[in-house]
Amino acid sequence: MAPATAIASGALRRTGPRRTQSERSGDTQRRLCQAAVELLSEVGYERLTTAHIAQRAGVSKGAQAHHYSCKDDMLVAAFEHLLMQWEERREAYARTLGNGARMEDLLTNMWRQVFGRPDYLASLEVMLAARHHPSLRERLQALLQTWTAARDATFNEIVPLADPEELATFMQINFCVLRGLAVYKGLAEDRALPQRVLDMWVRIAEAFVDGRTSPAASSGTTPAKRQPKRKPKP
Repeated sequence: MAPATAIASGALRRTGPRRTQSERSGDTQRRLCQAAVELLSEVGYERLTTAHIAQRAGVSKGAQAHHYSCKDDMLVAAFEHLLMQWEERREAYARTLGNGARMEDLLTNMWRQVFGRPDYLASLEVMLAARHHPSLRERLQALLQTWTAARDATFNEIVPLADPEELATFMQINFCVLRGLAVYKGLAEDRALPQRVLDMWVRIAEAFVDGRTSPAASSGTTPAKRQPKRKPKP
């Protein structure tokens, strides 16, 4: 039996298999990416440095530089890491979809799993910074294509609008509302207000879809206008 001093000092060898170099590198990269996402939400793009990221991740500056040689490389990797998390959540939601899926379910899920989370602000920080960095913008756009295609397909599967152009416009309106609400959430003094706004928007969106898919709308007819009441003659 090993002496207690050896156990306390960690002198005993691990009984499990040692991790490979590839596994250790992957773990370091994930920690760096997660640290970058957290710090982007907390301090923003301009104040963020690779030294901050290395410190938050608990790795040396040299290890950070070995995996990501500059700030943009680090942030592109963090952005991809974030998109992968969004996609995992979207896939989990898509597996639950049935014929009865509603706008309320879709918008609530998108808010809870993407737009309403702190890490969404991290993505906005990077995308806004990319407006003035063409090379960064191109790299982010390439990563976004796969995610947006999958996200849009899920939206289109649930929303029964027949006109493709109208569907695309309606979809973007919804995303604009959710993006704006994500930004406002960090400024609102009334913490319950963002949820009330979301609830009201869900009702507005559902009413629009119902109006466009009702039997009257499908037949091309419009409800008769109510005639104003005539005042009785004196």
